[in-house]
Amino acid sequence: MWRLLLVLQFYCLIAIYTYFGLTPHPETIVGNFNDLLMHFSGYFVAVFSISAARPQWPWWQKALFLILYSIAIEIAQHFHPPRTFSLSDIVANSAGVVLGLIVVNFLI
Repeated sequence: MWRLLLVLQFYCLIAIYTYFGLTPHPETIVGNFNDLLMHFSGYFVAVFSISAARPQWPWWQKALFLILYSIAIEIAQHFHPPRTFSLSDIVANSAGVVLGLIVVNFLI
């Protein structure tokens, strides 16, 4: 039962990230904070979520999934004006993934 709940929470997190990533004006929902810090911290948290949901996946598979997901959202934003593709968002997301994996590795 716990495994199902952990998997469900991860996919709910992905659904929320997808919604916020593709909504035309997310600042009206979330507020206008430091964009890169929000990207970094969001993917830092996502590492803990995916690590709980998929503990059998090796670190590189978790990183690959989250970074490719991040790139997919950025590409999709290009087709949803007024959103735009941002390489700096991908770098911030990837940095959050890397640091998150380092922290998770020390906690396990």
